[in-house]
Amino acid sequence: MEVSTMNSQDSEHDVWIDAVSHEAVPQSNHRFQSFYDGKHYHFTDSVNKQTFDEDPQLWVSTAHASQTSAHLSAIREPE
Repeated sequence: MEVSTMNSQDSEHDVWIDAVSHEAVPQSNHRFQSFYDGKHYHFTDSVNKQTFDEDPQLWVSTAHASQTSAHLSAIREPE
């Protein structure tokens, strides 16, 4: 199964990757989308979409894109 890391609307891919959670988003899920810098981004839920929309450049930056979901979850958990 191919995965699109760009989240573009390209029918050759089976799933998109949520730019915030790094989770797979099936193409059948069109409920949560944003358009930024000429590309469509798809999200697993409204919280991730809202988070992305508040600062899209952060979520598409190379530094952030290299982070793993586990690392991001650890950052969000209170101490």
